[in-house]
Amino acid sequence: MKRTILLFFLLLTGCFGPETLDATNDATVKNSVQKMLEELPESKRGEFQKAIMYFSLGGGKGVKSLVGAVLSGGKSTSTELAPFINIQSIDGLTSDQILTKYHERLAEDNAIREREMAEKQKVRSLISNAEELLKSNKFKEAIAKYEALSELPSGREEAQEGIERTTQAMRDFAEKADYMSKVEITEFFARRIDTYSDKGVPAVRISLKNTGNRSLDKVEVVVYFQDKSGNTIYEKDFLPVLVSRYSFSGDNKPLKPGYIQEMEKGKYYTIDSALSEWEEGKATIKVTDIKFTP
Repeated sequence: MKRTILLFFLLLTGCFGPETLDATNDATVKNSVQKMLEELPESKRGEFQKAIMYFSLGGGKGVKSLVGAVLSGGKSTSTELAPFINIQSIDGLTSDQILTKYHERLAEDNAIREREMAEKQKVRSLISNAEELLKSNKFKEAIAKYEALSELPSGREEAQEGIERTTQAMRDFAEKADYMSKVEITEFFARRIDTYSDKGVPAVRISLKNTGNRSLDKVEVVVYFQDKSGNTIYEKDFLPVLVSRYSFSGDNKPLKPGYIQEMEKGKYYTIDSALSEWEEGKATIKVTDIKFTP
């Protein structure tokens, strides 16, 4: 008799094992979830409810979509937010199995998040490096950085734009470099002069001629000063031609083809530094930048 009762008890235990999720419809989902909650100890119920919510939203992507929608003040249209469809992924599982799967998915989400963060950091670094190289006119190096950026999924659009921008900058630079040889230095000398406030001030006179066929809104030159041994000890840039709303010197007019830009008689560009080691008269000049008139 005792064996019969024990066997009957074991059979009952087999028939009425742990509750599983019934995802047949919304009603069965709610009913089975409630029964599973009742089976669980109090310490696990909160986490189990989070797990059900997680799978109802479609996992990490669904949670991210919902958070993004809330933060943007809009509504998510993502197909991931379809609770009844999403919950099918845990149909037939017990509460323990659901929690185990929940922990596994959270670990996967965390790994994905870390990879995405690492990629974003690499994207930012490559963009920053490419922009610095572009500013320094190191075009090939900049393009190499953008090509490396194109290998990252989240950087492809920026990489394409960067390559196009750098390629155009390289063409513009080559065009300007070629034309700079057409800007002729017609007058240049460096000496010390006496001003109203000081004596022996380093100063230069610069005159230009545009021998090309394009008008220029800017001409930048750099003067290099040497000591008695011919070593360059100082350099200073000047803008004999500058068309700008902020320019208050010169006539603020472009240097047209065939035109000259000369300083008034007795006028000089003066240097703030005393240049005590400078050998008077020893200086060279170079056209370093131009800007074409639109």
